[in-house]
Amino acid sequence: MNSEKEIADQLALFSAYLKQNGLKMTRQRALVVESFLQSGGHVSTEELYNSVRKRDSRVGFTTVFRTLKALTLCGLAREADLLDGRARFEPLYNRPHHHHIVCAQCNRTIEFLSPELERLQEQVVSRYGFKSRSHQLQIFGTCQDCQNQRPSSSEVFDNDLIFARDALRIAMETEKSGVNFYLHLGESLTRASGKSTFSKILEEEKKHLRELEKEWEQLISKHPNLTNAPVFLHFDYDALKRIFPAREDLKTRIENDIDEESALRLAMEMEKESYNFFKAYAESFNDTKGKAIFRKFAEEELEHYRSIEQEHQKLMGSPTQSREVD
Repeated sequence: MNSEKEIADQLALFSAYLKQNGLKMTRQRALVVESFLQSGGHVSTEELYNSVRKRDSRVGFTTVFRTLKALTLCGLAREADLLDGRARFEPLYNRPHHHHIVCAQCNRTIEFLSPELERLQEQVVSRYGFKSRSHQLQIFGTCQDCQNQRPSSSEVFDNDLIFARDALRIAMETEKSGVNFYLHLGESLTRASGKSTFSKILEEEKKHLRELEKEWEQLISKHPNLTNAPVFLHFDYDALKRIFPAREDLKTRIENDIDEESALRLAMEMEKESYNFFKAYAESFNDTKGKAIFRKFAEEELEHYRSIEQEHQKLMGSPTQSREVD
């Protein structure tokens, strides 16, 4: 679903596009656009026409058809073939590039996004020296409801809220990994000064985790049906585990009595890897919203890195001048 501001922004962009092409934003065109943006996506011309007619019976089918085509040409919509015999359209404004899983029996459509999949596709395209213009992945099959002969779920979810839910899950898992890492690393130190340093870092990680958990509780309490929505943003949690090793893995990387300087260096290495990981994720998004979310994650990891770097410089007696992170 689009907010009122997003609808207004898109109407302004569409109006500018029409003007450039010698056309005007009529009241009927505006009504078609508003109805389309409020539809939730994957709507056919016929479905949108029926929806618009409920609001204004004077709007013709040709107006709906031409408006959808114009929205597609100006980049505010995308046409998707879901093999149900109808051309369907979905909004693109501020939405990450995503793919579809479609049930061939009930036509239920699940959207999903995987930056790992995007990178793999780019690698294949690059291997052949191909310059890609656009791509779509549609997976057709049978949903669980149809397999078990149950009524298919018709619940419509807000895509932006699903994205926020999935991003919060990733952020919480990241912080949990960081909390466990610093907890185990602090246990490996014997000197009081070293324990104090990592205790401070650990408390910062715990505080951030509590803030994220509070944000999660507020989101779910306000939109409890979000827990039933399919996962949209598929994330490589195994890669995250490799960045912040668990207790058993950490023991293989350090001696039983690690000194404070070595512990700080190890922590800087982990935060640097995490920063680069989320920075790469941000660069894999070609939309504003996706980039903003993962850039924020990357910036937070960079802040952690610089905080630990300052502790390391204090310990070594060197000036607290931050180095560039690669």
